[in-house]
Amino acid sequence: MEDEPQDAPAHVAVEAPTFKAPRMVSRPKPQQQQEEEIGSELKLGDFEGEQPLSISEARAVVTAVHEKRKVKAAEGHGVLGDRTHNDSQSIQQFVDYLEMFARYKELNNLTAMGGVLDANPQFSMAERAMLGSLCCDTADEAKTLIPSLASKMDDESLQPVLDELQKYQDRLTM
Repeated sequence: MEDEPQDAPAHVAVEAPTFKAPRMVSRPKPQQQQEEEIGSELKLGDFEGEQPLSISEARAVVTAVHEKRKVKAAEGHGVLGDRTHNDSQSIQQFVDYLEMFARYKELNNLTAMGGVLDANPQFSMAERAMLGSLCCDTADEAKTLIPSLASKMDDESLQPVLDELQKYQDRLTM
């Protein structure tokens, strides 16, 4: 039995450790955004169904809130204490932008603009906001800037609406 090889302990081959990369952890993919296009048909994407404002309407809202916060800050009231009225540079630039580009600054003119656009229910809310902000002189200009108007009104029907809107604009006097 000595001639027979003894069962020597088998050398177990140990494999060299291999590097395993950790499982990929990634952020969830963002939802596919809907296509936005202002063409012959308005595609507003995520903003579909939202209430848009013209620059003049936005100016009226922001100015009212800004003034109210100034008053509260002067009285010492407000949830945020001394931060109730924020006069940061970016806020002031935003207010200046609205002041510069708003075409209906007087409240009665802004109300009249809304009345003219309300009298034309064929305009969508987005088209109303664009007409109130762009202040087009001619029907051709309006249809070029807002292509969806072409299918809703002809030039002869649109021009009187634009003329009426122009009557209420607060023009710059220099």
